[in-house]
Amino acid sequence: MIAIIIILVAAIALIIGLSIAGNSTTNDVTTSNAVGLIDGNVILGCTFTPDPQKSSNVLWEKEGVSGSVYKYENGKVSLGDQNSAFRGRTSLFLTDLVNGNASLKISNVQLTDAGTYKCTISNSKGTGSNKLSLNVGAFSPITVTNTTPSTLRCSSPSWYPKPTVTWLNATSKDDLTNSSITTFVPGLNVMFEVISDFSGAMENAQYSCVIKNDLAQAQGNAKFT
Repeated sequence: MIAIIIILVAAIALIIGLSIAGNSTTNDVTTSNAVGLIDGNVILGCTFTPDPQKSSNVLWEKEGVSGSVYKYENGKVSLGDQNSAFRGRTSLFLTDLVNGNASLKISNVQLTDAGTYKCTISNSKGTGSNKLSLNVGAFSPITVTNTTPSTLRCSSPSWYPKPTVTWLNATSKDDLTNSSITTFVPGLNVMFEVISDFSGAMENAQYSCVIKNDLAQAQGNAKFT
């Protein structure tokens, strides 16, 4: 009998940082880096010193892209110069502006959304801006099965960038990757399906399959009993 234990470890925290305003007058703007999943939603964090009495103007821009990503000025949304790539996919949490939250939500995230963004705030407290980085990719849970009495298969449907696959003896931590064959199957968009077969599995032993890219790490443990 084989007991399968699956662990998904999202290592997003390794590449998300906090950035304090470095280009401001009297309004401190704080942004936080973000990771977006292809076809999912992502929030680009931006907070500032609010003016509860008057409306704040918000401008989101992306480096290398003409026009705005999102603009809110004089108490209303202003998308006349919005870049067409973001049309219908961006929004603010307008009711939170009074609390100093100018975070931007991007829907249906695309690989081309990756890059450097700038959040600029103007109100009676002054004008401030700050930048953040958005990384875009894909990762998914994995499945471990036994295809023969001595062969384990580790599979996962959607990864980008292309990941690495490592097989380990879960007890000794010995690297067993040389006893495996891994295939990367092109899928939707630029994503890869990962299929890795490890041969030589023995009874009463526990093995780990680790799939990892720059955004996340997924681990599946299989124990023969």
